[in-house]
Amino acid sequence: MACLVLSTPTKQYTIELESFNSIGRHPLNTIQLLDKVISKEHCVLERRNHQFILRDLGSLNGTFVNGKRITEEHLLQHGDQITLGTIQARYEDHPPSHPTHTKDHSPIPSSPPSLDQNEGDTASAFSPTHRTSLLSQTRVDMLNSTGGIIGAQIASSCQCFLPFEQIQHDPTQLRLDYERLRISWELTRDISRERNLDPLLERILEALFKFVKAERGVILLQDKEGILQPRAAKRRDGLDTPIQISSTILSHVIEQKASLFTHNALSDFSAGNANSMIINCISSALVTPLIHENKVLGALWLDSPALAQFEPKDLEIISSMASQAAMFIENNILSQQIEHEIITRDRFARLLSPNVAEQVVSGKLEIKKGGEAIDQCTVFNSDIRGFTHMSEGTPANVILDILNEYFEQMVEIIFKYEGTLDKFMGDGILAFWGAPVAHPDDAERAVLCALEQMEFLKRFNAKRTLAHQCPLEIGISIHTGPLVAGYIGSSKALSYTIIGDTVNTCARLCSLAAGGEIIITEQTLARIGDQFEVEALPLVALKGKEHLSQSFRIKGKKENNT
Repeated sequence: MACLVLSTPTKQYTIELESFNSIGRHPLNTIQLLDKVISKEHCVLERRNHQFILRDLGSLNGTFVNGKRITEEHLLQHGDQITLGTIQARYEDHPPSHPTHTKDHSPIPSSPPSLDQNEGDTASAFSPTHRTSLLSQTRVDMLNSTGGIIGAQIASSCQCFLPFEQIQHDPTQLRLDYERLRISWELTRDISRERNLDPLLERILEALFKFVKAERGVILLQDKEGILQPRAAKRRDGLDTPIQISSTILSHVIEQKASLFTHNALSDFSAGNANSMIINCISSALVTPLIHENKVLGALWLDSPALAQFEPKDLEIISSMASQAAMFIENNILSQQIEHEIITRDRFARLLSPNVAEQVVSGKLEIKKGGEAIDQCTVFNSDIRGFTHMSEGTPANVILDILNEYFEQMVEIIFKYEGTLDKFMGDGILAFWGAPVAHPDDAERAVLCALEQMEFLKRFNAKRTLAHQCPLEIGISIHTGPLVAGYIGSSKALSYTIIGDTVNTCARLCSLAAGGEIIITEQTLARIGDQFEVEALPLVALKGKEHLSQSFRIKGKKENNT
């Protein structure tokens, strides 16, 4: 068995060597050495034909074997003395007389760090001695720190499992895969049933704290503008002290789609960032993006004031957990969006034609809350003549059946011409063209709709006559002008409607329309061209109008305009 016996001024470590071993200050190295003199990627030890080759990676301060600096590959012999910065290492290649070796590749400090942990603790199996509730009210401050970014990072990609045939002889990889599978199962068990986003984020942090020795954690999600916003936060100590995080680190993680962490923030950060880390009492930090199907949803921030709190395997585990958490977050967001779309579609399907309603649901068309001034809108009013008299002595359920059958077809015709339904007024209908979507031929659409409704009514009445029921007669008025369209009502009951003098004028004109008559104003006539047979009516005095009003009867469409 080959191993390295590493000696610091205060302690000795014996590490069993793997087939390939990277050594340096970088947290992703197989053997991490916390010594400022050592480069982040210092050297490698590689097994070839049952022997180990030492190769320097162009380190600044060099790699020495038996007092001589090596510049090329060096074949190690049992007992060779290796000098790496202030750390002395001895290469041994024989079975030890007692089991002193270890495969715990925790960072080796050049001097003993102050760690608030027991030597036997492992990050992946860590369980807090006391369970604290997640403080959803914890304030999170994002600090804009300048300077260099932590060097230790890995690309955030799908942590796939290799086929068993490829790893069956690699116990280290098998252990890691088992650990990932176990943690994945526990995470799924803890969070899979949560349907609301904020409680889901809290559960994710709770689960993460079971496996990582983080003292503070924050989940941030991107808003509609792509800006990271804190959505959940947790402190292991249960205090309500604000958690301060670096916006520079977060931006780097999002842009690079890479997880990163440090065991010694003061060493890994430039002076500007180091000052920020001192102020915030951050010595160890682990940050990973939340990515699902290459879409960045946000970021996960974990940190601790203790030095060397995280292990290299934590980065693998947390990156894997972050991928799974991102999937649950995305599914939760999509579920809420679908629920919102169902409600929105149901709401607007009652008012708008199907294609316009779909534009609103998809976000292509926005209907703003409050009123919006419309320069030109064509208003449509219809009313059943003599319906009050017809209703006398008729059971209410029969009246409702008649109205529902009548309204069903009338609304279909309105939507056919992409009109907007405002409301039913007893036996009357108020609709309009020009909001929320305007067309150049809105006035023409309204007139065509009225003509088709009259044609439908002929067929409808023919069926009623055969059933010995009295026919229905309606009068229709159409007027074009400025108005205000928008949501009106209380916070619990809003409706999209129109108000203004144009609406009032159309309603008063409708009261003058006889059964089977379509009356339009001169403002509407000016917008429909000469494709309809039109008859001028006598001037009338409408309530609220100072001057007499000119109106016209639509007799039908001209034969040469089919």
